[in-house]
Amino acid sequence: MCGIAGHYKAQLKSAQLDLLNAALQHRGPDGHGKFEDQNAGVGLVHCRLSIIDLSEAAAQPFVFKNLVLVFNGELYNYKEVRKELLTLGYSFTTESDTEVLIKAFHQWREKSIDKFIGIFAFALYDQQEDEIFLFRDRMGVKPLYYHLDGKQLIFASELRAFHDLGLSKELDMASVVSYFRFGFIPAEHSIFRRIKKLKKGHYLHASNRGTSISQYWNAEISDPKSERSEKDWEEDLHELLVSSFKYRMVSDVPVGVFLSGGIDSSLVAAILQKHVGNINTLTIGFDEPRFNESKYARKVAQQLGTHHHEEILTLQEAKNHLSLFYEIYDEPFSDSSGIPVSMISKMARARGIKVVLSADGGDELFGGYTQYFTLPDRFKKFNSIGGKALSALAHVISSSQSISKGIYSHNLEHRVAAVKEITGSKSYQAFYESNIANISVEEAKNLLSIADSESQFSRVNKSSLLETMMAWDLHFYLTDDLMVKVDRATMYHGVEGREPFMDHRLVKFAAQLPLSLKLKNGQGKYILRKILKHYFKEEFFNRPKQGFSIPIYDWFASDLSSLFDQYLNPVRIRQAGIFHEAEVAHEIEKYYYYKKRNKEYNIEKMWRLVSFMMWWEKWMK
Repeated sequence: MCGIAGHYKAQLKSAQLDLLNAALQHRGPDGHGKFEDQNAGVGLVHCRLSIIDLSEAAAQPFVFKNLVLVFNGELYNYKEVRKELLTLGYSFTTESDTEVLIKAFHQWREKSIDKFIGIFAFALYDQQEDEIFLFRDRMGVKPLYYHLDGKQLIFASELRAFHDLGLSKELDMASVVSYFRFGFIPAEHSIFRRIKKLKKGHYLHASNRGTSISQYWNAEISDPKSERSEKDWEEDLHELLVSSFKYRMVSDVPVGVFLSGGIDSSLVAAILQKHVGNINTLTIGFDEPRFNESKYARKVAQQLGTHHHEEILTLQEAKNHLSLFYEIYDEPFSDSSGIPVSMISKMARARGIKVVLSADGGDELFGGYTQYFTLPDRFKKFNSIGGKALSALAHVISSSQSISKGIYSHNLEHRVAAVKEITGSKSYQAFYESNIANISVEEAKNLLSIADSESQFSRVNKSSLLETMMAWDLHFYLTDDLMVKVDRATMYHGVEGREPFMDHRLVKFAAQLPLSLKLKNGQGKYILRKILKHYFKEEFFNRPKQGFSIPIYDWFASDLSSLFDQYLNPVRIRQAGIFHEAEVAHEIEKYYYYKKRNKEYNIEKMWRLVSFMMWWEKWMK
């Protein structure tokens, strides 16, 4: 796992390439390399985190004949592809997946990607044809940003690499709205208007003839009518889980598993302990009992007999990590569970574990979220006569200042705005987005001095609300929130994060799995629970779902509210120049109104305000 960057026809100087490399050093502390062709106007840089074939022979940029490669990721089945290439007359000087990738591309060009199981973002320059390809993996586990201006292309693994190149820092205001509504910014967009993210499952091709972006893979959620028995589905899934998880153990350095004690991470640990053996498990707990799952993880580890590592995250340690939040994340990002993920990544590195497996994706693929049960019923209610009446009432309340202005007792302003947006939804996707958004588009417009309300999310409407919700979470939340969180937190500490549930074969299988085998008997992940019974007794998991969340309200309510004074004061808000100052003051006033009454007021909204200003202070000033 590494950091990559470079340019095509942008005429960057050698010193500017060095700046790109320096900005990504945390992603690859084990080495760095550079390729330049000033006449062609091309440069590539690479920061290396050595995982497979630790020798210098596998260093990058890697050159084979007319091809030059910089590669971030892992190809888990590279040995099988290598054998096929050997039969075609290729020879190899390293044991690396990098050499297999470049020679596979030499043989099959763009179609070579179909051969691989893995996670990747790579750039491959063809010196003979004077053309460059940028590829991003099927599920977007590895990031890739780019700036395109005519024929001039600049790309990098992280947004921070662009800051020293003199590019425009004009904000994409639609992205700002997406951030405040959902806590993340979806691809292909970034916080800056002139910089984009390459979408998952896509590749970019640039040459003297022009630039194009093509999709090479997609997973479509459906609810098929199948003649296969439940037992057949279960057996096939179990076999595929074993294959997918075992592939993620391919490494020449120690590997560990993030273990929360929940269904998904326990299944990863159980399958690997049985089929590989002698695995490491790592857990972070909290000194706040309501959020501490470490006892469940410890119980699972004891049952399996893993080498278990555990630490408790205190308030002071969390505050220390919070101060690093925008050292780790270089784009507005509100998922505060990035703090414990950073902590556990640091713990892994300190114990000599350079590869960690997380269990993200199980909820999205197999129906693990509670809204998959609750929102279909709500949708029926809002489509009833009562729902229409509620919408009309919301319009009356919002249009009457005497009713709505200054009423705090039930956070009425937010509730009315949410009802108006939900009842005005014209599609399943719009209904879902309105329900999970932290604020409505109307509230975003009130908060921001310039607001573009156009949705940045591509269309994923399916034949039912449930399928639409699962498709939205799979295509957007999983890739642009959860994958971002794990990639940045692990790479900041020089650790490679792998996602066993993100094997594209498993994703494709789950996308075609009947919904009745995902949600059944009032529970999500029905079929995963059945497979888990092969390894544990059922009472291990008869408890409410608890995400990898942190006690952020408790932190703010004690002494972290000083962050409001530090980052949301009028001077800072005025300097940022994108907020209505009076509206920010109004939100702070409401927060303290509730705090005095020992109640929580929309703490997520307040965190997003603070978080955005922390980002602005770090990356815009």
